[in-house]
Amino acid sequence: MKLEEIIAMWRKIVTISEKPEPDEYKTLLKIVFGGLLLVGVVGFLVHYLLVYVQGVSFG
Repeated sequence: MKLEEIIAMWRKIVTISEKPEPDEYKTLLKIVFGGLLLVGVVGFLVHYLLVYVQGVSFG
């Protein structure tokens, strides 16, 4: 695929795309931050479980 074709595809995508409405934007932010929070909590629990099982701190 040539560079010109890639640029043309991206140009089409940008012209078709729309700016989200404020309520849609807030909903997307809630979903993203909720996902980040969920991943952080799972990571913390895994870390806590490993420290508890092994009795060693990882830092």
